[in-house]
This record gives sequence, C-alpha cells and structure tokens, in this order.
Amino acid sequence: MDAPVLYADLNLAETQGLRSTSPPPLPQDVCHESGWHRVALKLSCAGLIFLLMGLSVVVGLLVQKSSIEKCSVATQENRTEPTGRPAILECPRDWHLHWDKCLFISQTSRPWAEGLTDCSLRGASLLLIRDGEELRLLQDFSRGKGQQFYIGLKYVQVDKVWKWMNVSILNTNLLKITGKDEENSCALISHTEVFSDSCSSDNHWICQKMLNRV
Repeated sequence: MDAPVLYADLNLAETQGLRSTSPPPLPQDVCHESGWHRVALKLSCAGLIFLLMGLSVVVGLLVQKSSIEKCSVATQENRTEPTGRPAILECPRDWHLHWDKCLFISQTSRPWAEGLTDCSLRGASLLLIRDGEELRLLQDFSRGKGQQFYIGLKYVQVDKVWKWMNVSILNTNLLKITGKDEENSCALISHTEVFSDSCSSDNHWICQKMLNRV
C-alpha cells in the first residue's frame, strides 16, 4: 500500500513546479527597440502631414495662377460661340487692332465726304471716339504717324452742335473742338488736339469697324 501513496506525492510536486515557473524576462534591447519604433512612427506621421500641407499650398498657387491667367483676357483671344466652338477675333489685313476695334488708315488725302464713302465701302465708318482714354491713345497713334486725320464728327449748322456719325451729340466734356464752329466744318485729330477744318480740305482719315469673328 505504500507505493501508490509515494507516486501521488511525486506527481503533485511536479505539477506545482510547472505552475510556479515564470516566463523568462524580455531582453532589455527589445524594450528600447519598441520605444524607437514609436518615435519613428510619430516622425513619419509628422513628415507626411508637412508633405500634404506643402502639396496643398502648391496646388492652391497653381489654381490661383490659372484663374488669374483666365481673367486677364486679351481683346483678340479666342472666344466661345453659342455652339461651343472657339471663335477667333481678328482684324482684316492692313487694319490695326485698337481695343475692340479695327482701324484703317487711308493712304491718300481726300475731302471728308470721300473719306466717309471709302469707310462705308469697307463695311466701316469714320472713327468715333468714346472716351478720354481712347482719345489719348489715338493722339499717340497720330504722333507716331506724323499726320492728322478726319474722324466721324461734323458740325451741324441747323442744330448748331457737333454730331458724330451715329447721330449722337458731342460731349464737350469729353473733348474740345478748337477752331470755327460753322457750316461745312469737319473734325480732325492730331497728336495735340481735335480741331475743325473745312470738309472740302484734303486730309487722311481713319475708318473703324468691330473685330471680325473668324
């Protein structure tokens, strides 16, 4: 009967020995390695954030530049027709681009009425000046040519006013006509002034038409 009792005691001792065994401690290097992994992960995240911020700034600048380029539209740039196709606006050959107008400078000198007829045959009219800024630009143009030109402005004796060829009355705040206000007086532009002369005098003239859609 003693042998079975002894076997039971030994089995219990082995079981307790197994339960009391604790796992071996992790090496110290492993703990340090985990800490460096966390630091590296944080640095990577921070770098990624800065990279995304930089990309967003670059994209924003590119979009802003594109918007500015689209807003700075030239008069002669392509425009879109109702059909959606681009339409090119340009002046005919031998005409000069001036804002949204095409200007033709006569090569001969004739009376004002002949200049009016010549412009009409070209599908145009004698020059009409809209504002002071356009007047200054045309005077600079006249200075470059070294000539004076008939424009679409004539004195109407019946009404005692200067009228443009579109029948509108001259705004004297826009420009002053030097010289006589009398019958058969027509206006010319030079690099210094707008003045009256006899409509029968021979002078060059300027025709204008709007840009053609090609």
